Amino acid sequence: MPYTEQKIGYQKTDTSEAAARSNYPGKLTAKDRVLQLLQKVPMELTTEEISDLLQIPYGTVQPRLSELQDENKVVDSGLRGTTKWGKPCIKWTSV
Repeated sequence: MPYTEQKIGYQKTDTSEAAARSNYPGKLTAKDRVLQLLQKVPMELTTEEISDLLQIPYGTVQPRLSELQDENKVVDSGLRGTTKWGKPCIKWTSV
């Protein structure tokens, strides 16, 4: 996945790149918002819970968690939640 100079990832399409480059200094990215939430709440959260609390799509949150995990900023807490389909899922926490 390509990234902007501000480390915002985008798909290999002109529209995705334009959206990534529309960020301006001081604007919180979805990744920033996810990390800040996990740093502020006193509990572990699932991807769905993060999505609901931040009111951003699940499909936006999940890749940000993967990026944050790769950067060693969030980890699998070892706890499990349940998805809306009744399947077990990771509860995330900040490092």
